[in-house]
Amino acid sequence: MDDCIELISAHGRARVSRQGAQVMEAEIGGQPLLWLSPLASIEAGKPVRGGVPVCFPWFGKHPDGLPAHGFARNQDWVVQAQQADRVVLSLQDSPEGRALWPHAFRLELAISLDERLQFDLSVENLDTQPFSFSYALHSYFAVTDSRQCTVEGLSGRLRREVGHVTTPHHGTVLLDQPIDAVFETAAGTLQLLDGQREIVVGGEGMRSAVVWNPGMHAEGIADIGPHWTEYVCLERGNIGVAAVMLAPAGRHVASMWLESRLRQPG
Repeated sequence: MDDCIELISAHGRARVSRQGAQVMEAEIGGQPLLWLSPLASIEAGKPVRGGVPVCFPWFGKHPDGLPAHGFARNQDWVVQAQQADRVVLSLQDSPEGRALWPHAFRLELAISLDERLQFDLSVENLDTQPFSFSYALHSYFAVTDSRQCTVEGLSGRLRREVGHVTTPHHGTVLLDQPIDAVFETAAGTLQLLDGQREIVVGGEGMRSAVVWNPGMHAEGIADIGPHWTEYVCLERGNIGVAAVMLAPAGRHVASMWLESRLRQPG
């Protein structure tokens, strides 16, 4: 992570990699907010397990067998502006990217750190034809024990999982079992509860949410292994029915913010 950009504010610090515009680590109030796998292999052009990878221009597996989660997380972004507590990075189409997704675009991500970690994303269509895309900010949160965590704010939303029937979810989302649940439409603010701590995950213009932890199945995943209890993924983006269609010269803007605080009694 020698090429990482360090953000510092009165409330914490974060490290951002130019590869993928990925926040690798962040702490607020002296407490880790994000999880980076101790088994992660940090190599040029390869995804890194942890932090907040940017999944674009598609999320998850591709129907034609192209790399999962798109290509933005594996490419070097350009630093457009930098301050002590804020950095703006951009990515445009290239011959390498066009081989996978043949569209002209500009993707920009502003990352700022204060009482919360803020992501402001924009996508511009520089092509002569409209295009559709999906994306997610794939947040890995550091937790005490994933099996004891829960997620609030998704009751009544349609829940989709591979191999399961899509049905409305009722009540709290439990993480005591393996989970890979996509909520294509979700509330603007969600809460990840970890003991006495509450992690707030807010989204504006990001209609979808994903909750993921493979449980003991992660023992066979090289860059997770026995460390699966240390994190929970709670992501925001636009997936499935929330995928974005952009006309030529069109621009999509959206935000995600992350806060960590003590839970209020009662």
